[in-house]
Amino acid sequence: MNKLLRHVVSGLLIVAWSPYGATIATAAAEDHADGAGDHAGETTDQASHEETEEPELTFNAGLLRDFGGEIATAEAGVILQQVSLPGEVKLNEEAVAHITPRFSAKIVKVQAKTGDRVKAGDILATAESSETLSRFELKSLIDGVVIKRHVTLGEHLAADDTAFVVADLSTLWVDIALYPKQVPLAKTGQPVRISTSHGPAPVGARLDYVAPLVDEGTRTGLARVFLANTDNNWKPGMFVEGRITLGEYPAAVVVPKTAVIDVEGKPTIFVQHDESWEPRKVGLGREDRDSVEILAGLEAGERYVAAGGFVLKAQLQKSEFEAGHNH
Repeated sequence: MNKLLRHVVSGLLIVAWSPYGATIATAAAEDHADGAGDHAGETTDQASHEETEEPELTFNAGLLRDFGGEIATAEAGVILQQVSLPGEVKLNEEAVAHITPRFSAKIVKVQAKTGDRVKAGDILATAESSETLSRFELKSLIDGVVIKRHVTLGEHLAADDTAFVVADLSTLWVDIALYPKQVPLAKTGQPVRISTSHGPAPVGARLDYVAPLVDEGTRTGLARVFLANTDNNWKPGMFVEGRITLGEYPAAVVVPKTAVIDVEGKPTIFVQHDESWEPRKVGLGREDRDSVEILAGLEAGERYVAAGGFVLKAQLQKSEFEAGHNH
């Protein structure tokens, strides 16, 4: 046993005092270090892989729809540059008639009252000339509604006094105020959506007139819509909102804003792969009231969650939480 021990010690001393001993020892140490480094690299790679690997997110598409979700196919679209501005419904001043007696007279008979619907030629009142005492009739000049009556029985009128005002309410004006920023952008023919918080359903129209001047007092411009009112739902004096489309920009992929969900501070869209869903970061471009352009992260033709993505976000967070505890 002692003989064997001396042999081992002797061998170690030879290595230690050999000219190549340091080299051998150093190489051995380097080999050991490299081996440790390789193992460390494998460990780091494995840890990195575990950190970046996300648990597969599965959720039944039918169940998602039951929760109010919507699934759509990504496709090209148009982003609208729009602006919402205040407006007011007014009489069409080109369809209003002022009925006057033409010369001094006394009203001897009144046949029309405010609110009556009349036809052109209908008799509104009978008057007697103050000079000749001959009688003549005051007749409506247009089809419309009597919106004002300024006479009573026995009243004397001058030649230029207005006895009645008749308006054709089948068309009205919607005057929209243009702020200085919009004055150079508004053009006739541009689409506009007219709506009011209390009243008729919104209607689509186009700008029929843009005033060449701005108001000296308010410095606002004027855009006007000739609004069809055959059902008499719109009333002069109503305040409205006019949403004017000032420009249109085609885009390769456009999605509703409801499709974009914030996941860890990044805009994300859930993309469908059969019954699984990929939370994919996306790049956003132009946007309008309802839609947004997708610059990167979603290709035309891919299926994605257009609404209800919050359900999948909750499921994703639950899966990540469970995966973290399993590790």
